[in-house]
Amino acid sequence: MRQHSIVVIDADASPSGYIAWYNHHTEKGTIRPVRPSPKNERFGVQRMELLAIYFALRDNLAHIRRALRRSSKRRIVVEVRSDSKTTVDQLRGTTQIRDSLMRRIVSVIGRLLAGMDCCTTIVFDHLERSKNIAGLMLEQRRRKEQERMMEMLSSSYDMPGFAPPVSSLCA
Repeated sequence: MRQHSIVVIDADASPSGYIAWYNHHTEKGTIRPVRPSPKNERFGVQRMELLAIYFALRDNLAHIRRALRRSSKRRIVVEVRSDSKTTVDQLRGTTQIRDSLMRRIVSVIGRLLAGMDCCTTIVFDHLERSKNIAGLMLEQRRRKEQERMMEMLSSSYDMPGFAPPVSSLCA
């Protein structure tokens, strides 16, 4: 018999300025806007992935503590999953962090983890992109935004008094 409860949280980020997490225990997730990293910025995507993990832990901290209090088990294991292998390896300490801002984010994550109960174990795991629910949430949001833009563009052609360019009428 297992002597611990498990809380699984998926985290993902989009370079366009959104981070997402999904808690499998509560079946709830969140998409949060953050300031996007500039295009082609070195380490920008990895920074966003680390921020997604930070917010996933921070936003679920109360739930984790509540789950520990309610659990009949002695320990709780929180499995944080990301589809970024590099980010997971950096949080595990198996890969060097070469960017000072990323080191600061990892340090803040470390302080957040240090404040958790001693009966809580945090595990960082890699999972395939297609199985990351947070990533699927971000993809769905991106598709909806694209559909909205297409609707706005197509509705501008339907406006009264608007005529398509003459060249399109002659074709």
